Amino acid sequence: MTEDGSKDPEKEQEKFRPGLPEKKTLIIAGIAIALFLIGVIAVFVIIQAGQGAVKPGAQQDFTPAETGVSSVRTPHVPRTVLPTVTRTIRETPTIPATEAVPVDFILQPGVPVSCGLTCRQMDATLTNSGYMTAHTVCIAVSMHNSRNEIINLNGESTLNRCVGDIAGGQTITEPITINADCGAFATRCIGETLTLQTQVTSDEKTVRFPDQIISV
Repeated sequence: MTEDGSKDPEKEQEKFRPGLPEKKTLIIAGIAIALFLIGVIAVFVIIQAGQGAVKPGAQQDFTPAETGVSSVRTPHVPRTVLPTVTRTIRETPTIPATEAVPVDFILQPGVPVSCGLTCRQMDATLTNSGYMTAHTVCIAVSMHNSRNEIINLNGESTLNRCVGDIAGGQTITEPITINADCGAFATRCIGETLTLQTQVTSDEKTVRFPDQIISV
């Protein structure tokens, strides 16, 4: 109390603070708990950040210390695709065999040799290329000039030389002499181009051969 008998205010105030030490203890404990919670939250955030760095389905690169596997990379060697070689197979055409015929003729008239102004001589070679005998074989020769005038041979419009039968595969040679009737002063032959026509006849077949040109 004061000298005037009143109560000391400071002492009264101290009487009303009976739990001051306990309050300080609670504050310190609250601060410690808060720091603990902050640390836990920080650790959780760090862990979540580390997990979020690796995205699902993405390939993660590991160092040799993390994986224990050598970090040497296999070099990528590009594959060379060789071009496909196409082979063309050519088939040799098969030539059908020529069917043999019973009778056929091959004539080689030979080179005409001059035996006069209007005379020509040649050796005709005739072959029966068939496999059967050709009967009554005859060689017929006719001639005309560039004006299509018929030139008689040996007095006939067509010279015939019959050689008889020729067996299959047989060859004969016949000398033929041709005297052309060229008219007075040989006007139908001199300066003209004469065409000699030849054909071979038999009882079985007749064959006409290419024309032969004779210049006078």
